[in-house]
Amino acid sequence: MKTVRPITIAITAMGGQGGGVLADWIVSLGEQNGYMAQSTSVPGVAQRTGATIYYVELFPRDEARKAKRDPILALTPVPGDVDIVIASEMMEAGRALMRGFVSKRTTLIASTHRVYAISEKEPLGDGRKTTEEIYVLAEQSAGRFIAFDMDAAANDTSSFISSVLFGALAGSEALPFDRAAFEYTIKHGQKAVEANLAGFALGYAHSTNTAPAKPATPTPVLAPPAPAVMPLLARLEADFAPASHDMLRHGLRRVVDFQDVAYGALYLERMARIHELDLAYNGARKNWRLTCAMARYLALAMAYEDTVRVADLKTRADRFARFAQEVSAQEGQIVTITEFMHPRVEELCDILPTPIGRFILRSPRAKRALGLFFGKGRRIETTSLHGFFLLRLISAFKPLRRYSLRFDVETKRIESWMQNVVDTAPDHYALACEIAGLQRLIKGYGDTHSHGLRNVAKITEALGSFAKMKSAHTTLKALKEASLQDEDGLALSAALKKLQNGRTT
Repeated sequence: MKTVRPITIAITAMGGQGGGVLADWIVSLGEQNGYMAQSTSVPGVAQRTGATIYYVELFPRDEARKAKRDPILALTPVPGDVDIVIASEMMEAGRALMRGFVSKRTTLIASTHRVYAISEKEPLGDGRKTTEEIYVLAEQSAGRFIAFDMDAAANDTSSFISSVLFGALAGSEALPFDRAAFEYTIKHGQKAVEANLAGFALGYAHSTNTAPAKPATPTPVLAPPAPAVMPLLARLEADFAPASHDMLRHGLRRVVDFQDVAYGALYLERMARIHELDLAYNGARKNWRLTCAMARYLALAMAYEDTVRVADLKTRADRFARFAQEVSAQEGQIVTITEFMHPRVEELCDILPTPIGRFILRSPRAKRALGLFFGKGRRIETTSLHGFFLLRLISAFKPLRRYSLRFDVETKRIESWMQNVVDTAPDHYALACEIAGLQRLIKGYGDTHSHGLRNVAKITEALGSFAKMKSAHTTLKALKEASLQDEDGLALSAALKKLQNGRTT
């Protein structure tokens, strides 16, 4: 006797990605086409610490009538017994694989884009996880695997990823319903019908491809350079090795945006010194590793995060436009942006003229007085006239930055760091490259910036004790990785202690 089983569908998604809407569409689709439907969800509490699983079972109503009883439908997906898995992005697909929802009976539909989890954003270094292994495992585990960048498809059609996923589901033919039935479901919902149908159509078209589209590395679209920058770009191409051009262009763009064209010229002057050193020590054979490393990290050092920079970035027109796009604001809708800012007295002194800033920092009485005004955090609405003009006023200090305390401090630190690289390269090229990378530890502002400076000081102090060793570059690399493991510096302290014990035994 043939046993009729329900169609089982699991949807894994984060809040705001339309997983609930997609589940409702599938339920409505089934009910409109002669199926009994049941939908459940297990909501999460935060981004990927408990992302939502929506589960739908569809059972033919005619078969229930023949059996003269209603089916017993499950409330949650059972590993190895799921017909269709729909994942809103690649890490959600990995979560479905980890839970055993995907088997050879499963049609897996997944978007190849990434939404980074809190655990990936928390590390001081690059905590992002790669998806290559997930992709390979998905191809091996699923009976059929449909994957492409559905977030990009949604953006291209000004729709929502849920509609693109719904279109991919229709195109997969994993459900016994034709395209018209899917489209009718969207129309019947009477919500953003035109946009949802556009997203659905693009998802349907992509899903008919025989091979899933592997995730592509996005290529940033850069605005054309200003005429004043063209002489610097010409100098870059004429005076530096082609292997370093790409990194140098990005670095030059960053420092000019941070300050001005003259600051960009200073960046190239400093890099010319490194390039000449690299050339003298056979940089071509080493693929100009030192020049490329310094091109990146010198730009980061010169374009440091101060209060002026933060105020400038938070009041740029493209930032407001990006916020409006991210929340899908319609024309005429008002988007309000509130910033929480808590600059310390030290950040205020940073943008003051060097003598005044040093005086305040050395005077406990002056620091206490300023602390009365800057001791508490403030919420500033940058979409209001008051909040916007307040930050624009701070960003107007940009032309005076060269006379500020922070500029003086950073200039001396950069020169000392570069001299260390120059002095080390003749005897230990690989170690010089790792010293260049010390700038990676210094980022942000406030406590985060101070923490990075302390770690660099500790590592630099310890460097003298092992710099003559052949494996000095690997030791330094390990210390840098340790410093990025936690904000309290516990891992770095343990690594330094282990290094000290190794030398004394």
